Amino acid sequence: MAPVTDTYEITSSFALASAIVLKLREYTRRPVAEQVRLKARLEALVGEVIRPLPATGRIVLEVPDGAAIVVLGSPKEALDIAERSQAGAGDLPLCIGVNYGPVKPVADDFRGQGLMGDGLVTAMTLSQATTPGRFLASRSFHEALEASAPGRAEELKHTGMFTDSSLRTHEIYTLDPRAARAHQRRRIGFGLLAVIAILAAGFGARAMRSVAVSAPASSAIAPAPVPAPEPPPPPIAQAVIEFAIKPKGDVYIDGVRKGTTPPLARLELSPGSHTIKVVHGKFAPVYVKVNLEPSEVVIVKHAFVRKKRPSAARRLMNDLRRRLGF
Repeated sequence: MAPVTDTYEITSSFALASAIVLKLREYTRRPVAEQVRLKARLEALVGEVIRPLPATGRIVLEVPDGAAIVVLGSPKEALDIAERSQAGAGDLPLCIGVNYGPVKPVADDFRGQGLMGDGLVTAMTLSQATTPGRFLASRSFHEALEASAPGRAEELKHTGMFTDSSLRTHEIYTLDPRAARAHQRRRIGFGLLAVIAILAAGFGARAMRSVAVSAPASSAIAPAPVPAPEPPPPPIAQAVIEFAIKPKGDVYIDGVRKGTTPPLARLELSPGSHTIKVVHGKFAPVYVKVNLEPSEVVIVKHAFVRKKRPSAARRLMNDLRRRLGF
């Protein structure tokens, strides 16, 4: 059975961003007066958690039963927002879902400008799967965070798999309180060191000025220029593999089993070379080798169909043809 090599479809009209969905649990079942109160508190919380980000680096959207914050910069800024939202929620029944994926601006005649895309949809799905006071992050967000800020990625721990109502499987991560506290202590320690360094630099500058007054002008030494800090590397955009296998098949990526399709419909992979294998019963396995680019979408299609054996009459007719030289 020949490998499938002619079923690639690539889309590049979406941009990659981090999406944080803040959902109020059972919002529509509450009395109207309580809905108004909860919505006002949520709006105040959103205004507080996005304050450190510039207006050009984030987008705030209204979603059913809550709000969504789309962060266009580094995933660590999105993690900061999710942690501040969780810490500042208080008694709000707040469920938080975080994802990194494609989003696209759209315009609606009734609702105006908005966003769509799997980056936002998956974050909403995770917010529906978690409980108040806890946030869930996707594997794609963890990988993007690990690529741009490995130390911050240690704050998230793998908690298992989740299958949504559309039978899509998600690997989920949640906040590790011990790692988050350790990171908070490191930040406080670095802050204290920075304050000490600033005070020491100020004292040294005053001492240098007093020496410069009494020393000849020719003995003054110009300070060495301070090199500008290097910008953080941009997050690595993930590629997507979508499956259309009939009737079904076990999927292996680089020798590691990822699940059965269906229900498995798509996987996010890091860019680069990968080997995809699909196995179904006693059929010959299907192998597909891909060299993925960032944001590339590849569709793998195949149907495992058993060849029908000719009937006895057909076999007899074929044998007769061969003997007569036809």
